[in-house]
Amino acid sequence: MKAFLDGTASLLAALATIAICGLPSWFTYKAIEAKVAPWWAWFAVGALAAVGLIMTVAFLRKAAKGVAPSRDRRRR
Repeated sequence: MKAFLDGTASLLAALATIAICGLPSWFTYKAIEAKVAPWWAWFAVGALAAVGLIMTVAFLRKAAKGVAPSRDRRRR
């Protein structure tokens, strides 16, 4: 049961990471597309999207293994 709850917490952390990193990246992209933001904002979009992707993959791997988001290994 602990592994299921820890995996669920990791899945929720992955969803939160997508929202926290994905939405600002998307709106910055739309601002660049509308010529409201400068061209160098692409660096911020790329960096934020990369960090969000790395963290989301890490949380999904933890969810698949049943590991809590704040732990390195499963509970005993």
